[in-house]
Amino acid sequence: MPSVLIVEDDPFESRMMEQYLSRGGHQVSHVPSAEDAVEALGREMVDVVVTDLHLPGMSGLDLLRRLAGEDAPPVIVVTGDTDVTTAVDAMRAGAADYVNKPLTMKALEHVLDRVVETTRLRRRVDFLQRTVQDDPDPAGTAQSETMRATLELARRTAGSDSAVLVVGESGVGKEIVAAYLHRQSSRARGPFVRINVAAIPDTMIEAELFGAVRGAFTDARSDRSGFFAAADGGTLLLDEIAELRTELQAKLLRVIETHRYYPVGARREVHSDVRIVAATNRDPEAEVKAGRMRADLFYRLASVVIRVPSLRERREDIPALAKAILSDVRRQTGRGPVRFSPAALEALVEHPWPGNVRELRNVVERMALLVDGAEVTPRDVDALGILGRSEGPLVSSLPPDALRSGRAFVPRRLEEVAREACDEAERRHIEATLSHTAGNKSKAAELLGVSRSTLWKKLRRFALD
Repeated sequence: MPSVLIVEDDPFESRMMEQYLSRGGHQVSHVPSAEDAVEALGREMVDVVVTDLHLPGMSGLDLLRRLAGEDAPPVIVVTGDTDVTTAVDAMRAGAADYVNKPLTMKALEHVLDRVVETTRLRRRVDFLQRTVQDDPDPAGTAQSETMRATLELARRTAGSDSAVLVVGESGVGKEIVAAYLHRQSSRARGPFVRINVAAIPDTMIEAELFGAVRGAFTDARSDRSGFFAAADGGTLLLDEIAELRTELQAKLLRVIETHRYYPVGARREVHSDVRIVAATNRDPEAEVKAGRMRADLFYRLASVVIRVPSLRERREDIPALAKAILSDVRRQTGRGPVRFSPAALEALVEHPWPGNVRELRNVVERMALLVDGAEVTPRDVDALGILGRSEGPLVSSLPPDALRSGRAFVPRRLEEVAREACDEAERRHIEATLSHTAGNKSKAAELLGVSRSTLWKKLRRFALD
């Protein structure tokens, strides 16, 4: 359950809130002033702050302004003023929500649940959207006819709300093309949400997609929204769609056809205003024949199929891609001026790139960080040993259960797998540890061998808070 910091100088009010929220399973702490709250937030991990506006010394509004711009938890303000302008001022100062006095615990609990869920969902969406924001704009780097044709098909497809299937090898940039399609569509002002269905445990995927109502399962202590709700009014990219269980494929098909779905445990349907883009690095027709993908879902998605070519098929794009990635790395790291020599670019063009754009990004990032001079030369490339020998396209890496099931397996370079898997492994272990400690972050930090502030940062990074 979320941890709550109560900032209240009235001992009766604070004790009442503390007892009620503690009985509900929350980890609750209390301070009597805004100054004490600032100090507490500097040493403790807190999910939500509940503060009175009228405090001795620094006011609740001053506390809000103090926390604005920091990586601070959401703040709920408690106001006894009948004038609505006070609440409006608080919201403008950065409050997530407010409750009025005389305070009822049910009202506080309702607002608290809503703020926690909204914050969790927003951070999750922000985390997912960052997966495509760091990549170059495909329209600015497409020099080859094959990639230009791919983007033209995406642009023409953007005018409708039909489901789309994007196919291509691992690392070619399927999510980048999906994001481009979204930006060209009438939904461009709405959210673009990407979810890798293969990275979510089978026991969680339905609730992650469709949300769940309170009591639907053991840990569902409040209603929670899913990715369909997060993408409402926008586009939802379901990456690795072929990994979705067939029973969930049936539910997905129903959403595509009816624009309605049931959250887990719910009796009432929810309307879905979402355009679905699915992606896979497998041969979807082969998956259908093998019984791993429903034929009706495939045919529904296959009304529009966008194939993203491998980097080997569009070598003309490599110089522009490499320069764009290098510019992005410089911007993010503060690296001084650095450029590729013509000969170094030629070496990049000649490389087979089995990992496609993902591998290219990895290589360019390492070059930018390791090269001393202002120009990357072939000698630098050779000295760094970045461009090793590789054979043929590397389509995908599969989990052990996929190997046992007899699916084809093609190995990938270890450095690429390690980089890609590290974050996911860390996220899953943190999630498992929190489950083991029943959400107690202090105990989780102790078991993980990190400080509470380090765990807090990782929770926000992986949108697990």
